[in-house]
Amino acid sequence: MPAGKFRRYHGQSLLAHLTDIKTLFLNGRDFFRLIAGLHSAEKLIGRIKPDIIFSKGGYVAVPVGLAGHLRGVPIVTHDSDTVPGLANRIIGRWAVVHATGMPPQYYSYPKDAVVYTGIPIDERVKPVTASLQEAYKKELGLPADAPMLLAAGGGQGAQQINRLMLAIVPRLLAVNPRLRIVHIVGVGISGQMSEQEIKQAYTSSLPAEDYERITTMSFTSDFHKYSGAADLIITRAGASALAEFALQAKACIVIPGSVLAGGHQLKNAQLLKKLHAVKVLPADAGSEQLLKLTSELLNNPSTRTKMAANLSLIAKPNAAKDLAAVVLEQARKNRP
Repeated sequence: MPAGKFRRYHGQSLLAHLTDIKTLFLNGRDFFRLIAGLHSAEKLIGRIKPDIIFSKGGYVAVPVGLAGHLRGVPIVTHDSDTVPGLANRIIGRWAVVHATGMPPQYYSYPKDAVVYTGIPIDERVKPVTASLQEAYKKELGLPADAPMLLAAGGGQGAQQINRLMLAIVPRLLAVNPRLRIVHIVGVGISGQMSEQEIKQAYTSSLPAEDYERITTMSFTSDFHKYSGAADLIITRAGASALAEFALQAKACIVIPGSVLAGGHQLKNAQLLKKLHAVKVLPADAGSEQLLKLTSELLNNPSTRTKMAANLSLIAKPNAAKDLAAVVLEQARKNRP
């Protein structure tokens, strides 16, 4: 099904937007894709006659939501971030329920239509006790009594976090002789350092005995084990990842992505900072800032414990079931 994507970049000035010829061209082209998608979606909805439309956002949801509204199909939206995405803001005006990943006071939706469900996460993620953390470390081949730092910038990695880690890891390992570090660099995209390049950089900057204390990988299907084993996590401010860390009750240093549309990571980070649930560094943070904060937290277990406890307050372990119940309830109401 064709669909049109509206490209915009958080923090971009009006002048920069108006002079970005490539983006203007792509947005103009995709307007016609949206019209074509609306036509296709209307035919599809007419054929399958759904009881409900559920939107998690994304530009593909716009033609489907518009077509559903035209055919009288009720819509349920769900937003993981504190800032609703553009797609849900467009079709959400006709939604019967707005399910939210964060507390309802952070959304501008009509209050009587908001249901705070939390964010569905990997079913393998569970609260981490001291014994479970020790079991994860042993399973991953890490000393059970050694502190572990996890750095992860999301599935595609985060170039900034990767470069910061290359700068601070040699000094962290030098002053923390028992520290183990796991650096998940992401699968990478064009223009970013590859896993092999990052490994080579560590090899050239670390003594052999220190290099043995760092694990580097592009991706893992057992991420919950690494985050569960961690004593401190350096991460972006994606809502789903933070929801997992909240359930596991983890201390986190958050470096939000600043150029993502809508600035949703910045808003997520600001909310959690107000709750004293994470430590936030600005998107343009330098290596000295990260080194200082990381060192302070590694040497202060009581601060990490308080942060983790505060973050755990937003955990919603039954989010998937609660969200499914909302969708099914509205679907039943629409059946003849």
